[in-house]
Amino acid sequence: MSVPGLDAQTPGFSITTTAGDGEWRVAVAGELDLLTSPRLQEALASVVNDERPGSLVADLSGVTFFDSSALNTLLQVQRHAQERKVPMSVVASSAVERVITLAGVDEHLTWSAAQA
Repeated sequence: MSVPGLDAQTPGFSITTTAGDGEWRVAVAGELDLLTSPRLQEALASVVNDERPGSLVADLSGVTFFDSSALNTLLQVQRHAQERKVPMSVVASSAVERVITLAGVDEHLTWSAAQA
């Protein structure tokens, strides 16, 4: 299943959700900031609440800008997923990786760097 989510209000931003073999992947492209973070939170929380997947991957390898509101969103959704016993991991672009490590939360998220 694939659900594209190109946003007309924020050109270049999209969220795509795919599922297969118990794993759900929410892939984001573009900038994750105060304007777009709620869309990510909605997409991830929807998968956790409605699908109860075996695992959830927030694929942020296509993210070009990542701010503290986006980081807060990831931390909140991961906590929510843990409460529902849904393992969640993050694939981080260099922009995402930079904020995760600078904020010192790299030990609080399950994440890996995107493959170049």
